Amino acid sequence: MNDKKDKLQRQYPNAIFPAPFAQMFGINFIKLEEGIAHSEVIVDKTWTNPFGIAHGGFLFSILDETLGSAACSVLDKRIYQDVKALSTTNHDIFFHSPARPKDKLIIKARVISCRKNILFVEGHIEKEDKTLVAESKGIWFVKR
Repeated sequence: MNDKKDKLQRQYPNAIFPAPFAQMFGINFIKLEEGIAHSEVIVDKTWTNPFGIAHGGFLFSILDETLGSAACSVLDKRIYQDVKALSTTNHDIFFHSPARPKDKLIIKARVISCRKNILFVEGHIEKEDKTLVAESKGIWFVKR
């Protein structure tokens, strides 16, 4: 995993992986390969809604970070040599079941299509027992 992260850091020396925003959630990347990113997070009670379940904004954020990392993982392809940055242009999320404080969440993402100026990525969040928490699809814009 560190090889791909190190390569991205050399290619984009001003970028920070994972993003500073995502770091506050304690996101831990466990796999980063070409077109694939897996991470994990343990839900903290401060990231819950008024009913004590993981806030949708938190779930969206950890999905966005992991899908974005999967998108970044293909930037060493020749077609992307002149890329300056990536940004989320569209990201849809579908919630399936709640997550609660102390739940360990596994986030998995994969690039499903690479185009010159956009990348299509999909992913999901599951608990350790494989219960599906949320799934999403997104489009990342390639800034040149």
